[in-house]
Amino acid sequence: METLFRSFRTQLEHTSTEVVRFLHDQIAWDSRLVAILGARGVGKTTTALNLGAALAAAKKRVLLIDNDPQGNLTAALGYTPGEQKNTLAKLVLVQIDSPEDLDLHLPRTVIHTETGIDLIPANKRLADAAARLQVMQLSQYNAAGFSDTLCEKIMEKLLVSLREQYDYIIIDCGLKHELLTINALAAADYCIIPVQAHFLASEGIPDVLEMVKNVQNRFNPDLKIAGILLTMYQSRPQLCQSVRNSVNDIYGESLHVFERPIEQTIKVAECPAAGMSILDYAPKNPAAESYRSLALEVLHLA
Repeated sequence: METLFRSFRTQLEHTSTEVVRFLHDQIAWDSRLVAILGARGVGKTTTALNLGAALAAAKKRVLLIDNDPQGNLTAALGYTPGEQKNTLAKLVLVQIDSPEDLDLHLPRTVIHTETGIDLIPANKRLADAAARLQVMQLSQYNAAGFSDTLCEKIMEKLLVSLREQYDYIIIDCGLKHELLTINALAAADYCIIPVQAHFLASEGIPDVLEMVKNVQNRFNPDLKIAGILLTMYQSRPQLCQSVRNSVNDIYGESLHVFERPIEQTIKVAECPAAGMSILDYAPKNPAAESYRSLALEVLHLA
């Protein structure tokens, strides 16, 4: 009887998986899901926050997802990560253990911020969820007997209903927990790769591109690289201009490099402490103009 029950659950889940895959392939989503990824310290979180704010200013419905156990995006919006009880970690675990309950947990998890941007927060519990995904991968089967390949598609499944509610979903990815990032990329339409306009910073680009290529080949052939975004840019120092020219020379023919780099200003560094985007904190700052320019390019993505 137990074997029969397990077989039934397996067939049911595989059926659900096929439904999700069908929806993903056949529905022309009105929403755009954009993953922000790169090495630590390149401005991923700052980019996610301010791109989201610029899109919201353009009257778009925006959801930000903090996909990093550090919870930096959560903190940047003025929330204490450790105080959040309903987080992305809970959604991931619910999707694994009891997906039928997901619709009950989603409304409790999404925070409607004062800025008009919605947020799914994260904290250190997300590392536990990442460990659970890793166990699924290593053991090849989770508790219900599903194939290990499904562990990379958990986020895609839990985002299905959310894609109906937002114009743009932006995921701030960390690289420490690779399965979390792979999940984000497996669900995404586009990814943006921030790169510091500093010496040697661009050397991390090949590793990021390799991860993207792996996801395209195995999980999401429709994933596109929206472009490389130069951050922490100073217009006068010759080094920044040299890095910009180098990135354009190496990747400009095969990848889009966003037209306007993100200027490095003191105001940008002050924003996280204020729990605000640069567009709210200092709307006339050059960096705010840069993020508006980025949002304009994102709005024109096919």
